[in-house]
Amino acid sequence: MELEITTLIAAGDHRQALTRMAEAYSAAITRFCAALVGSRDDAEELLQETFIEALRALPRYRAESTVRAWLLGIARRLCIRHLRRRDRRAGLLRRWFRPPEPAAPMAGATGLEARLGLELARLAPNLREAVLLRYQAGLEGADLAAALGVRPDAARKRVSLGIAALRAAMRPELTAAPPTARVLRLTTPTPPGQPAEEDDHGRPDPLSAALGPGGGRA
Repeated sequence: MELEITTLIAAGDHRQALTRMAEAYSAAITRFCAALVGSRDDAEELLQETFIEALRALPRYRAESTVRAWLLGIARRLCIRHLRRRDRRAGLLRRWFRPPEPAAPMAGATGLEARLGLELARLAPNLREAVLLRYQAGLEGADLAAALGVRPDAARKRVSLGIAALRAAMRPELTAAPPTARVLRLTTPTPPGQPAEEDDHGRPDPLSAALGPGGGRA
């Protein structure tokens, strides 16, 4: 699909390229946006904004990363803008009105899933987006760096710091969790033949299983 899309872009058929992008990457972008901003409804709007921005930017596309990484980079910037606007509105609400009740946990989420979602939300934004892009969207190396707009070594460092913070915050839950626990389906399962990381007691680490290929390794 990537080759077909880049061929369409090179030929100047941007609307058809955008159609192929939507078919291939809408689900991944929506999941990423929902995890970053905490709202499926907002994520659907951000998905639409992502493709609008992509259509405008296609004449300047230079294939310096994969199309998927390029789109996720656009989505990331829109999510950051959305969160800043929301923070400003929340500040005004706290100043003039009674604060709203905390959001209810995601429907169907287990205790471990809800806790991981909470700890992800508590991460510094630059670490949270790095972890989500790496383990939910499956980006790594140059693609991860391109989506984050940083050098590859900086991208790896952000992922490592984010994972370390999650492990530290969730150590009691991870120690008590059953070895087969999966949390929030942040990415695809570990491929056959690839051993899962183990915890301090030699059991498969639930967070590594949850985060998918590579576990907590950046």
